[in-house]
Amino acid sequence: MVDPEHSMTSPHFESGPVSDEIALFKAQFFPTATKAQWRSWKWQLQHRIDSLLKLGPILKLTDSEIAAFNHGQQRIPFAITPYYLGVIKNICQDDALRKSLVPVEPEFKVSSGESHDPLIEEKHSPVPVIVHRYPDRVLFLTTRQCAVYCRYCTRARIFSQPAPSIRRTAHWKEGLAYISETESIREVIVSGGDALMLEDDALKWLLGELRKIPHVEIIRLGTKLPVVLPQRITEKLTGMLRSFHPLILSLHVIHPDELTREAAFAIERLADAGIVIGSQTVLLKEINDSTAVIQMLMENLLRLRVRPYALFQCDPILGSRHFRTKLDTGLEIIENLRRQSSGYAIPHFIADPPGGKVTLSPKTLISKTDTGYRLKNWRGDEVEYTDPATDSP
Repeated sequence: MVDPEHSMTSPHFESGPVSDEIALFKAQFFPTATKAQWRSWKWQLQHRIDSLLKLGPILKLTDSEIAAFNHGQQRIPFAITPYYLGVIKNICQDDALRKSLVPVEPEFKVSSGESHDPLIEEKHSPVPVIVHRYPDRVLFLTTRQCAVYCRYCTRARIFSQPAPSIRRTAHWKEGLAYISETESIREVIVSGGDALMLEDDALKWLLGELRKIPHVEIIRLGTKLPVVLPQRITEKLTGMLRSFHPLILSLHVIHPDELTREAAFAIERLADAGIVIGSQTVLLKEINDSTAVIQMLMENLLRLRVRPYALFQCDPILGSRHFRTKLDTGLEIIENLRRQSSGYAIPHFIADPPGGKVTLSPKTLISKTDTGYRLKNWRGDEVEYTDPATDSP
């Protein structure tokens, strides 16, 4: 968990922090890796734990986990970076992060209301890499690769499809042409997969092409790498990104235990480069579905100059019932945060049914009166508000 007083001033990630718990994990399970190798994002990707055979000696697996690995064709790939497995084993004090990445039997049980494409993105895809659900913005799917694979991923369907080349393919050019021809598009969300899985030169090329389009005002990058592969956030990367402002980074983070010294270093490096960072958190049953966990996460993010932006209701992908909470759970968390935390640390609670996003909030407008309204304040007390339009002159 992040130490608010810890200074993140090292000039290179290659000489950046390694927390004590991660160092112990490395010494036990990757003793031959040099310090330089451990701090290399490419080494981390090349040495991901991606099978039962590799995971078994590190984590004592449950019967449900073993059965899921032996099920046959996985709906979602399995892979965890060595660094992040160290977070799961040595830093996370319960099974929260483990549950989000290690398969279990329930994910093979399909429940009512679940779908391979719950947001109906395929219907709103005019060209293969573009999703255009809202008038002024599009999603640009640049890659099918992630550093780790979340078991609740909204786009789980794409991982079973053949993966094209991720660099400057005909599909990329089709996407750029569509954006260029559609002048209503003001914002492009570069995602995938994970946008920062792209090599620096490929990402630079794509951002450069987008910046050539006059009506594209804002570019947003969707990523989880600062918390699962913080070694990716190098000086070279941030130096390149700062040349494409205004740039927003949507950080996928679900639990305060992800905010290690390494993650804090990576996040603050991005913030120092002038990149606006907002968080996206999925509400997950028995992982982060409590006020205490969400409050700690949001307040720690705020200390790192990350604006808590969205708390998403988990989308009903196939086999997701064991992850999904009731809407009332999220509403209760937001109501509790309003009583206990700064407004800057309160995210929007959002559900995303097929017709588009809906921002949900506890009921604060109780009723209309002859002179105005009855409202509910942060304490939960009912108060009177007089509408200026009803005042006597």
